[in-house]
Amino acid sequence: MSDNQRDFYRIQDRLLMAWRHADVTPKSESESAMLAVNRDIESELLELNDEYPELAKVLTLLNRKIELFTSFSSASPGGTSNLGGFCDKAYVDVSLSGSGMGYFSLTNAEEGSAVEVILNLESIDVEIAVRMIIIESRVSADAENPGYWLRGRFLEDQDKQVDAIVAHVNQRQFEQLQRRTQTSGGTESDG
Repeated sequence: MSDNQRDFYRIQDRLLMAWRHADVTPKSESESAMLAVNRDIESELLELNDEYPELAKVLTLLNRKIELFTSFSSASPGGTSNLGGFCDKAYVDVSLSGSGMGYFSLTNAEEGSAVEVILNLESIDVEIAVRMIIIESRVSADAENPGYWLRGRFLEDQDKQVDAIVAHVNQRQFEQLQRRTQTSGGTESDG
């Protein structure tokens, strides 16, 4: 699917998510191997979710726990106090498509930097981790809600994650159409 086609499927949503700064290029061979294994696990979990969603959910949680322990044990004493470097999971307003996403954050990420985002795609009952490059960072114009609107484009080689995002977007669009049909169905008059 081309980027133009992916951009067509765009929704505004509110998702449970967390994010952290990430390196696009691994610093060591072991980090590169870990990223490759994580991509493979994520891919297999997404396939497993089709047949055994409960099992996939448990294995996803165990994988996240392992990642957090690994991040925690390798964190430097002067690093962030947050386990794994992720901001706390929270419901956040997002603009989501198959090619990227935008979201509000209290913490800034510079344009051109890489981030990793954990998204809970409730409509298809899947949690994914996806990496992207920040292409825009704007300071919030709302004085009562200080922070940043961050917009990014997903990195390549994340086909399973992007497929899950597109499935979620399609499901949300279907739900919106159903609501419109239900509300307009009661207002039509018999001619």
